[in-house]
Amino acid sequence: MRRYIWSMLMGLGLGWSGPGGEAVGGTETLAPGVVLTFDDAFVQQWEAVLPLFAKYGAHATFFVSGPQKLSPAQVEGLHRLAAAGHAVGCHSWQHLPAADVLKTHTVDEYVALEVTPALAKLRELGFEPTCFGYPNSSRTPETDAALLRLFRHLRIGGMPKDGKGLAASDEFFLKPDAVAQHGCLLGKGMDYTGDERYPERNLPDLVAALERAAAQGEVLVLYAHNIADHGPGHHLSPAVLEAVLAKAKDLGLAFHTYDDLP
Repeated sequence: MRRYIWSMLMGLGLGWSGPGGEAVGGTETLAPGVVLTFDDAFVQQWEAVLPLFAKYGAHATFFVSGPQKLSPAQVEGLHRLAAAGHAVGCHSWQHLPAADVLKTHTVDEYVALEVTPALAKLRELGFEPTCFGYPNSSRTPETDAALLRLFRHLRIGGMPKDGKGLAASDEFFLKPDAVAQHGCLLGKGMDYTGDERYPERNLPDLVAALERAAAQGEVLVLYAHNIADHGPGHHLSPAVLEAVLAKAKDLGLAFHTYDDLP
């Protein structure tokens, strides 16, 4: 049903468009691939690895929180990321978990407090986000319904359950032709991969998941925050990122941004 609706909107010229008016997403065919996403506002660190993304022909989606706090240098950096083919998504105004806000506010009030101001600011800065990443992966079916009136797709994060590896966790994988029917996509966290303090976050687990996606023709969403060896904040090391990029390319997986998704 979501695919049908979006096809109708695109046919009527009402689908999502980029800042220059170009059509964004809405394609009827999507190759098996990986959707790499990064959260918050680590613009300097993200921009520093632009050559790494370019080396593997990879693109990512950067979910920006607190756009009202961005410095001019950060805004310029985000524009350079966008010019290189990466997508800019919305990650809220104050990074407040929806569940916390909903303790004292309605869903409409949550949207008015945390979402529409951030979306308006990003548009003012020259971006046209088609997607929203939930802070702390906090959501409800009601917030999904409200936000899917503003965005084509949403993203939450999670970890495999019951001691399973990522490759054995079906909930993280979608067939390409099913993506359009899923407004909210589940991503697997990559932060701290390879850190001995978090043995469950290991590179072989990510590699096995990429191999599954390639073998079964699926789409896998991954997320992290900062791209650095030691932070600040939650972080993924550039070396692990390169290993993921290299493996995905070797397997023939496409690199999709959220803007590419139907």
